[in-house]
Amino acid sequence: MYGHNRRAPLAGISGAAARSLPLLVLAAGVSVPTLAQSEPAEISEEIIVVGSKTGSSRQDLGASVGLFDRERLTQDLIINTEDLFDRTANAFTGTTSFGAYSIRGVNNNGLAGAINNSNALASVVVNQVALGVASGDYVKPSLFDTATAEILRGPQSTIQGPNSLIGAVYINYAEPSFDDASGRILVEGGEFDTLRVAAHQNVVLSEDRLAARLTVERRQSDGAVDNTVTGSDDVQRTDDTSVRAQLLWRPQGTDALTVKATYWYNDSDANPFGLVIPPAGGDIFDREQPYNVEDEYPTEFHLGALEIGWQLNDAWRATSITGISSFDLNQRFDGDLTPFDFLAVSGLIDEELFSQELRLVYDGQRVNALFGFYFSDGDYTSGFAGTGIFPDGMGGVMPFNTTTENLENIQQVALYAQADWRVTDRLSLKTGVRLNREERDNDNFADNNGFISDLSASEEFDQIIPSVAVSYALTEQTSVGVSYARGFQAGGIAFAVFLGQSGAYDEEFTNNYEVFVRYLSADGRLLLNANAFFVDWQDQQVTATLPGGFPGFDDQVLNAGESELRGFEIEAEWQATDALNVFASIGLVDTEFEEFVLNGVDLAGTSFPNAPEYNVALGANLTLPSGWYAAGTLTLVDSAFTELAVPELTRTSKRSLLSGRIGYAADHWRAYAWGRNLLDDDYELGLFNGLTFGLSSAYGRVADPRTLGVGLEFNW
Repeated sequence: MYGHNRRAPLAGISGAAARSLPLLVLAAGVSVPTLAQSEPAEISEEIIVVGSKTGSSRQDLGASVGLFDRERLTQDLIINTEDLFDRTANAFTGTTSFGAYSIRGVNNNGLAGAINNSNALASVVVNQVALGVASGDYVKPSLFDTATAEILRGPQSTIQGPNSLIGAVYINYAEPSFDDASGRILVEGGEFDTLRVAAHQNVVLSEDRLAARLTVERRQSDGAVDNTVTGSDDVQRTDDTSVRAQLLWRPQGTDALTVKATYWYNDSDANPFGLVIPPAGGDIFDREQPYNVEDEYPTEFHLGALEIGWQLNDAWRATSITGISSFDLNQRFDGDLTPFDFLAVSGLIDEELFSQELRLVYDGQRVNALFGFYFSDGDYTSGFAGTGIFPDGMGGVMPFNTTTENLENIQQVALYAQADWRVTDRLSLKTGVRLNREERDNDNFADNNGFISDLSASEEFDQIIPSVAVSYALTEQTSVGVSYARGFQAGGIAFAVFLGQSGAYDEEFTNNYEVFVRYLSADGRLLLNANAFFVDWQDQQVTATLPGGFPGFDDQVLNAGESELRGFEIEAEWQATDALNVFASIGLVDTEFEEFVLNGVDLAGTSFPNAPEYNVALGANLTLPSGWYAAGTLTLVDSAFTELAVPELTRTSKRSLLSGRIGYAADHWRAYAWGRNLLDDDYELGLFNGLTFGLSSAYGRVADPRTLGVGLEFNW
């Protein structure tokens, strides 16, 4: 059904090469191949975890972190944040606005899921500035020219900006350099009209004082979903343009005072949904959409970051981080999911966010300390409008003539502190605390078939959030530890669209207990990190449809749930030879509601949505002295379900995802063939209840089939 012309860019690859590619790309992970080193290759233990805010390495950090360094990001087929989650233990990629991702079995949108909910359970941080809720959901930061990327699992609520009950994602772009005028250009093409063009250039404007870095990237692909009504073949399209400019200024020519500025612009006409409906006599992997209204989700995003660092003396350093961002989405979609002109809906999401963080770090002989202040002010606007008829959820239809607009202002002020004390040469103690205040002001307007409601409400929440960790070095290579951390999510105000009602809900809290092990062999060739965790979730925010309301639109959020989750992550890396690097990770999580009643149905004993019980990643990187190399990743992910009310109907398939590349690298160029989903595995990214719309089964978003391509890269 895809048509030969959509695979034309691969015409230059022979059939034998294409067939053998899955057998050759068994690996992932290091920089462009070079000649054999004079010294044995080792695994770097000193990669700094930026999310620690104290300069801790991954071996010193008790928190569980999936870390991708520049070499891994350059060589593996990692393009955006979704690729990171596909390769990280206890992480899962879902569907935008329905849970774009989950960490340790917890959806980033939580269980509340109200359409005007501005809470998120994880922070997405780019160059030290946290994105807003919607921008963190819709914008997929490019990882081209990235220094490191981190997924911190478990609560980071003590020190992170807006909040991180389930974790935090850090994207740390490469900084301008004073060394040279280096640059790189990359061109990739592949099936489904896939094209990626990216370049970066470093410029030294003043020796040792001022340098700049400019990065641009264009990504596009038609995807594999066709609209059978309009004839469009790019329903699940990628269409992104990203421009990033960075400055590094050292007024004194040293690191005593540094000023780092980042401006990032992202323009997208991609479709983050591309929902498909099984045709009569077919299945969902026919990848057909029978809508008469084509999806439109154009977005525009701007982010500015200013980081100023002062080295006050040998022990003290102060940092100021100022962030400002804006996100605009104007959408149009088919509201009835049919080929008929029953209902087209227009919607909008606007975010304006300002943040200011001040940090003071002390680095002593036995004690390291962090003191911080955080402030943010965010304006969140969402709404939609449509006229026509809409399924009533009971097999009939109802008139739809609705305009809604929700305005929410959120201000957050926090003081936090953390101390790391080396009690002895073997024993270390880390404690932290955060004092947090959050104010929310809501104005909700709705016009439903002439029934107008205009409601306003304000809420204020105060929290004290502690954490503590103890670690002990058994040997120079091995340390063990235990930790406790309190996680929180502020309350808010939910708005029932059709009924014109609003209601406040309170905070939710988690108690998180972990045991961790860190090991790095004496020769630096084998790294093994493991974390086991148990989480007790209290006053959990859950949704319930109000009497007489429409599910999904007339939901209120209640603090009516309690749950537990437990599991572990194990991550290993082995530098087997100077030419071969191997890694593996496994995540296991068990989630269970202890108390949870949804619309009168007792769901105690049920697991969370978007919570696969296991995921496994295996990979290796082979770099030969001759210049030939291969790199890739195989991930295995258990099934999960999307909607709590109908778990079996919305259960997604298990995933077996193999991606990678094989090629040849010289001093200043490399050429390669790449492949995504090389096993051609059919799996869903999210499924939704089609019975509400009169369908006979579920509908949803599915992954693209196997896609092959070629690439060429030059560096100087």
